[in-house]
Amino acid sequence: MVLGEIVAGIEAINKLLDAPLKARTAFRLGKLSKELAPHFETYEKVRGELLEKFGEKVDSDDENGQVQYSFANGTAEKFQTELIAMLEEKVDVKVRKIKLSELNGASLTARDMMALEWLIAEK
Repeated sequence: MVLGEIVAGIEAINKLLDAPLKARTAFRLGKLSKELAPHFETYEKVRGELLEKFGEKVDSDDENGQVQYSFANGTAEKFQTELIAMLEEKVDVKVRKIKLSELNGASLTARDMMALEWLIAEK
């Protein structure tokens, strides 16, 4: 599995953690979430460092409190190149697929399902 799969699926996994699932499925998702968390946290930290390295903070009145960055003179491309290389990094995580039928009670969108292709088995 690559880091990008974790990053793409983290929101959907968080939805599943809040869904009313059978105990066994909930337990397995909880264990998986704990195993994925350090990888996602490291990604967020390094991504922030890359933004600081290549971007320049922009004063904005973002109501969510998120910092905005602007890029000049080819720095956006450098940022993207390093970010993509990080997202393609292999991560050693043991994933036991979850059957689609085990997710009854979970409210997932098609986008969520696409983000969790690596985790969900049809049968």
